[in-house]
Amino acid sequence: MSARAPARRSGLVAALVLLVAGLAAGGATLWRTLGDDATDAPSFARQLCGIPDGWRARTVRGYRAERSGQIAILPRTPAYMGTAAGGWSHSGPWPYLQDVPLVFYGPGVVARRGDVAAPATSADVAPTLARMTGARFDAVDGRVLPVLRRDASRPRLVVVIVWDGGGWNALRQWPGDWPNLARMMRAGASFTDATVGSSPSVTPSVHTTIGTGAFPRAHGITGIPVRDEQGVVVDSFEKGESSRFVEVATLAERWDEARGNRALVGMVGYEPWHLGMIGQGAERGGGDRDDAAWLDIETNEWITNPDHYRLPRSLATAPGLDDDVDRLDAADGELDGAWGDQDILDDVARLEETPAFVVYHTRAMLRMVDAEGYGADRVTDFLFTNYKQIDRLGHYFNMASDQVHDALVETDRQLGVLLRALDRDVGRGRYAVVVTADHGQQPDAPAVDGYGINPREILEDVDRHFGAPITRAVWPTEVFLFDDELERAGVTVDDVARFLSDYRLRDNATDPKDADAGAGVFDPDDRLLAMAIPSRMLASDPCDGEDG
Repeated sequence: MSARAPARRSGLVAALVLLVAGLAAGGATLWRTLGDDATDAPSFARQLCGIPDGWRARTVRGYRAERSGQIAILPRTPAYMGTAAGGWSHSGPWPYLQDVPLVFYGPGVVARRGDVAAPATSADVAPTLARMTGARFDAVDGRVLPVLRRDASRPRLVVVIVWDGGGWNALRQWPGDWPNLARMMRAGASFTDATVGSSPSVTPSVHTTIGTGAFPRAHGITGIPVRDEQGVVVDSFEKGESSRFVEVATLAERWDEARGNRALVGMVGYEPWHLGMIGQGAERGGGDRDDAAWLDIETNEWITNPDHYRLPRSLATAPGLDDDVDRLDAADGELDGAWGDQDILDDVARLEETPAFVVYHTRAMLRMVDAEGYGADRVTDFLFTNYKQIDRLGHYFNMASDQVHDALVETDRQLGVLLRALDRDVGRGRYAVVVTADHGQQPDAPAVDGYGINPREILEDVDRHFGAPITRAVWPTEVFLFDDELERAGVTVDDVARFLSDYRLRDNATDPKDADAGAGVFDPDDRLLAMAIPSRMLASDPCDGEDG
C-alpha cells in the first residue's frame, strides 16, 4: 500500500457509492420484470425483452450468427461473471462498463467545444476522422460527430489513443489525477455521453469498431474467441497469424488504398487484438504491409507478423527500458526489484504491466514517428496505439488498486509528453488526437454487495446435468457448445439455455460460505442469470423499444 492511499480513500468510496447506486437501479429493473425466483424461469422471449432497451440493443449489435456462442447470457446485476482464473471481467452492456471518454483534440483542426452532451459511440470515431481528413468512407453504423472548426485545416497526422480499461468508472476514482486528458477535454470536444455501443465490451471487438465504424454484427469480431468456418472456437485474430475474421474495411485501409498506399498507417499495441484499428495489412487484397507491432509476452520485445505487416526498426530497437525500470525501482528509495509491494521488476515477462513500460512505449513510438516520417508530408498518416496497463492491472489487482492508480497517472503523464512532441515535431494545426477507452472495469464483488459467478462451475454443472461434455467454454456474455457432442447426446441448444435460465446461486457456490456472498441482494435460491437464451434470437430482436 502506498503512502498516498489513505488520502485517496474518500474519492474511492464516493465512486463506489455511485456505482452501487447504478447497479442497484439496474438490478431493481430486472427483479421487477423477471418474476418470482420460486417460479419457473421466464420464457426466452420474456428474458430478452425484460432487459432495458439500451442493454438489449448493445447485445444485439455484438452478435453475429457464425461467430458468436450458441447461447447468450447476462448475469443479474450486481452479479457478474468472473474469469476462469478467478479474476475480474469487464464484458457486458451495463453503463458502468460501457461509459467511456471520447475526446477529439487538435489546435486548428478541432473546435474548442468542451463537454458535448450529444450521444456517441466507438463506431463514430472512424466516420468523424473520415470527415476530418476528406476520406470517402461510408460507415456501417457510425456517424460523423460535430468536432471540426469551420476553418479547420486538414491534419497531416491523426493519432488515436486507447486507454485500455480506462472507462469512466476507472477515471472517476481519481478525478484529479489525469490533468492532461482533462486539458484535452477543455480545449477540444469531449463527448460526455459516449459509450462503447456493443456487448461483449472486450478489447478485440471494440478496437475493430473504432477502426471500421461498424459494430461486431457487421465487422465480425464478436469477442476474444470466435467460431471459425468449422464451428471451432479460435482466437479472433488467431494470435497474430491472421486478421481474416475482420469483414469490414477500416478507415485506414480505405484511405491508404485510395492514395496508392502512400499514406503511413501504424499500430503500436500489446496484442494482435488491437489490429482491428488498422485492418489486415497485406493480407487484404490491394493492401500493403502497414506498420504494426505488439509484444512477445515472454520477452517484452516488439514483434509483428512479417507476412502481413512491417515492424519498423526504429521501434524494435528503441533504447531505454532498463533505465525506465531502474527509475521506477528507485522511486521508493531502494533498488530492490520491486514496484511498491510488487516484486515484479526482475521478471522480464511482467515489465509491460508497469508504469515504466508506459514511459518506454511512448518514447519508442515517438522514435518511430520521427524516423518513419509520420506527419511529414501532405498525405495524412494514421497512427493507432493502445496503452494496456490500466486494464491489465485491473484484471490482476482490481480497479481500485494502487497499481491501477499509478498506471493511470503515468499514462496521463505520457499523454502530455506525446502532445508536446506533436506540437514541436508535426506542428499545431497539422495533427489531431483522439483519446478513448474500450470499456470500464469491474469492482470487487463485496464492494457492490454482489457475487462473482464462477464460469468453470457453470461449465461443469452443464456437462454434469446432461451427462456429456457438451460445453466448450463459458464467457461472461456467451456460452460456446460442441455441436457434435450435442448431437451425440441428443441435447439441443434450447435445452441448455433452459437449464441456465433456472441456474441458481446455490448451484454455483462450490464453497458453502460463497452462498452468503451478496447477501444484501441475493438469496441462495435466486437465479443468477437475467438472460440465458439461444443466441439466434438476437438476429431478429422480437421486442418493441428504442434501439438505443
